[in-house]
Amino acid sequence: MKIIAELCQNHNGDFDTLHHMIKSAAKSGADIIKIQSIKADRLKKNDEYEGYRPFEPEYARLKGLELSFEDEINFIKICNQYAVEPMTTVFDPADADYFNELGYDFLKLSGYSIPKFEYGLSLSKFRFKKLFFSTSSLTLEEIERTVTNLRAKSIDFTMLHCICAYPTPLEKLNLQNIQFYKTHLGLTSIGLSDHSDPHSDNLLSTKLAIFAGIDAIERHFTVLDKDETRDGKVSVTPEMLSELKRFASLPKEMQYKDLNQFDDTQKFNHDFYRKRF
Repeated sequence: MKIIAELCQNHNGDFDTLHHMIKSAAKSGADIIKIQSIKADRLKKNDEYEGYRPFEPEYARLKGLELSFEDEINFIKICNQYAVEPMTTVFDPADADYFNELGYDFLKLSGYSIPKFEYGLSLSKFRFKKLFFSTSSLTLEEIERTVTNLRAKSIDFTMLHCICAYPTPLEKLNLQNIQFYKTHLGLTSIGLSDHSDPHSDNLLSTKLAIFAGIDAIERHFTVLDKDETRDGKVSVTPEMLSELKRFASLPKEMQYKDLNQFDDTQKFNHDFYRKRF
């Protein structure tokens, strides 16, 4: 199983922080480290959302998070130094030349950008070896359409189950969809892009998905305090990432025992009812 450390916005636009994150994520067990090739100038202003998230401050924030072409070249080099696979998310088919010149082997698409990529058809402009795409904001019909197109183009892909809610509460995580997708779509590889709050659920959501048999887990990763970045509340720490690596490496029986440890209430009830009856 592959662990994807999503650095996303947690570097706050500072390359020294990004370098530290790469080193820390690699040391903690990440197999793939991902950034986002954000291009703020491609953002569109929608008047209907000005009351929710005004365009100008959002543009300024994302502009400050942009990494230069040279930054991304160095990102790839540093990942290679630490023997982890570099990956980025692109948001527009127009970024194909930029992506190709950088030379990534792995490409990520978010669910909400899938329609802009014509449900996979626009990927003919991109040179890559492996695609990861998330289901966030996609209907079942859109997911089916995307999978059909990717197969028609002989693209090697892993679909990541994802819920568009930050943080995602356990009752909305819909982990049951993972097995449904695998069976319904005939997938040989499926994963989870998990945006649950690891500080409140103690990684339970991710561990349940790993135990269910996913092939990849994507988690936001931070070396900063969770209040220092926009994505901190859904990000795992180096210690948490190491724990996920440990859990994922266990045999299934040991994962079962880890997840089913009795708490004090269970221990009391087991003792009470066995002696009562």
